[in-house]
Amino acid sequence: MDTQPAQHQGEIQFHNYLVDCIRFDIMNERKEERMKHLPRVLFWTGIVSIPLSWLMWYFGPEIEIGRQVISNIDDPTLRTVLMEAHAERWGIFVGLWPVTLLVLSYILEKKTK
Repeated sequence: MDTQPAQHQGEIQFHNYLVDCIRFDIMNERKEERMKHLPRVLFWTGIVSIPLSWLMWYFGPEIEIGRQVISNIDDPTLRTVLMEAHAERWGIFVGLWPVTLLVLSYILEKKTK
């Protein structure tokens, strides 16, 4: 009589172990499915950010994010030079995004395979 509860307890533990394994497999499959899409999203975001960096460079003098310092400058020559420098910095900053996103896409693509 004492062996039946122990045997039954062992069957319950084995059943719980199988259920946990199945849950783990399902969670890993879902994670792998999500990871397959991430390199593609990063790749296309990197491609789209190339023209974005050109636009930021072209329209950068009119874009002033953060403190509006340039608009407070009275000298028109100094304001023009600072606006051009500001546009170049924005273009360079946004221009780093494509490289970063494309490299991340490549690394994640290699890891998922």
